[in-house]
Order: sequence, then C-alpha cells, then structure tokens
Amino acid sequence: MILQSIASAFPDPSFSQTTCLEAMQNAEFWTDLHPRSQMVLEKVLSGDSGIDKRHFALENLEDAWVRDAEQLNNAYEKEAPALASQAVEKALQKAGLEPSEVDALFICSCTGYLCPGLSSHVAEQMGLRRDLFMQDLTGFGCGASVPMLRAADGFIGQNPDAVIVTVAVEICSAAFYVEDDFGVLISTCLFGDGASASVWSGRGSGLSVRNFQSVHLPEQRELIRFTNAGGKLRNQLDRKVPELAGKAVEELYQKRELKQPQHWVTHGGGRDVIEQLEQVLPVDALPLAREVMRQYGNLSSPSCMIALETLLNAEPEADELWLCGFGAGFSAHSCELVRV
Repeated sequence: MILQSIASAFPDPSFSQTTCLEAMQNAEFWTDLHPRSQMVLEKVLSGDSGIDKRHFALENLEDAWVRDAEQLNNAYEKEAPALASQAVEKALQKAGLEPSEVDALFICSCTGYLCPGLSSHVAEQMGLRRDLFMQDLTGFGCGASVPMLRAADGFIGQNPDAVIVTVAVEICSAAFYVEDDFGVLISTCLFGDGASASVWSGRGSGLSVRNFQSVHLPEQRELIRFTNAGGKLRNQLDRKVPELAGKAVEELYQKRELKQPQHWVTHGGGRDVIEQLEQVLPVDALPLAREVMRQYGNLSSPSCMIALETLLNAEPEADELWLCGFGAGFSAHSCELVRV
C-alpha cells in the first residue's frame, strides 16, 4: 500500500491555553470545583504544557462545558463529517484525483457515535460512488490510525488497483467533561479538534507501508478509557499513563524491521508522555510530536498522521519512517514507511 497524498483540516476557531482558562474561570461550574481542582487547571493552562493553541468546532468557547449529552452528540454528528470531508477534499486534490475515483473509505474516530457511521456521512458529502466500500473503526481511542491503515492494507492486498482514502477525525470538544478528577481535568486541558486524510493505492511509487505491529494490555484498560457519565463521554486518564505508554512503545520498537529509522513519527499524548517516549526511543527529541502538540494540542487519532504530514511537508523525499500511535485499551500500534 503506497501513500499518494496526505492532508489535514481543522476548525477555524482556535484558542490559546490562557483563553481556555479564562473561559473556565467564568463558567458556572468553576465555583463548584474543589480549590485543588481549580489549582490544577490554573497550573496546566497557564504553565508550560507544550501547547500554544487548540482548535475547537465551537461558535463560543463557553459552549464546551454547558451542552447536555444530546447537544454534544448533535455537535459531533454535524462537525465530524464536515471536518473529515474537508481533509478528504484536500487529500484528493493533492493526489490529482476526483471523488468518483475512490474505491474504498476507511474512517476512525472515538469522540462520538453514529449509526450509520461517519463513512456514510462523508461519502454523501463528498459525492462518492454508490458502490464504494466503507468501513468505520471505533473503540481504539488515540491509537486508531495505525490499525485503520492495517485494515486498508488488507483491502489493497485483494484489490491492488484500488484507490483508498483513510480518515482519522476527532471532535474532542464534543467529549469535554469537567469534575473533580485529576485525569478528567488534565484531559480538558490537552485535547483539540482535527482531521487527517490520506490517499493510498497498491500501484506506483512513494512511501510503502509495512510491518504492522501491536501491543495490547487489556489488564491496564481502566487507566485510560472513555466511561459514561449521564450519557456524556468522560475520559478516564490515570497518572501512570505516560510511563505505560513508554513501556508499550519500547516493546513495539523492538519489533521493527528497520535497523535504524531515519524519522520517528509518533502520537504525542502530552508533554509527560513525549518525555517518556524520548527516554525509551534512541532519539534526543521527538520534534514532530512536539510540534503537533504545540500547534493543535492532543488531537487523539489524527495526531500521528498530522505528524507524518508535517514531516513530508518539510522533507517530501523522507524515507525509512517508524510510525506509532497508542491509546485506549491499553494498546499501542506501529508500522514502517519505506520509499519504493
């Protein structure tokens, strides 16, 4: 499976961490929070979180914390297909392809639920063919992009002439929740909205994907997962997650085929997570993960794909890449991209 193009899309509104803090301090829930919780939010949002701004699909920032479960789901149903379609349109234009030439559409997302899935909505908005193959992946959290590519690679194996579009899209602002829990509070400070679309084929030249690997630790599931709180998604995030991510990524890296990758393209997760990765990988720093975090915050599943786009925009001929994502489960996934 060979990469033809990659492109991203973000909501127009963006907000600095300071602006987010001011909005939270002016929200009705602020006085209901424990003083310790207020201190956590103030420290993270006014400190060195590694995030300059985040994009939210919101007309008013205050709406992030006042919508009920139905309103949050409605926001996801409206914004996720629109943002995904924007990314797909850009990726197809880069590849010089028309929507009618797409044979299969794979989409991953975890910040909302639709039935029929996002693929149905995006296919309609993009005017894709009626005989299009569609597949939606959910439940993988931040680590979904690589399993999505693995599924797409299986399709290409049977249909090497096919044109496939893969999309990772998250409307994290439709999954914001606030309470006196450390992990919930940190989540509110990290996540942003975004989408990444890629076009792939079994023919031609470019970066070919190979050597998919996964590590699953279901016994650690409760450390990082979505739970249900009155119909709303509540992100359960334990303080041990950075260390857990480091151990899982270190195990994955031992399964590589590349003797020494030229580039490490990873999901960031957060400042503490990136620091753990930099300890277990043979690198002084992970500039791609840090740059995505700086510009957009934690985008969940699109993060590693946007890091890949960031690299290719700077180095179009980049070769021998190790790509890694991780998240709910606990699970971590990797693959390699080599130029052919």
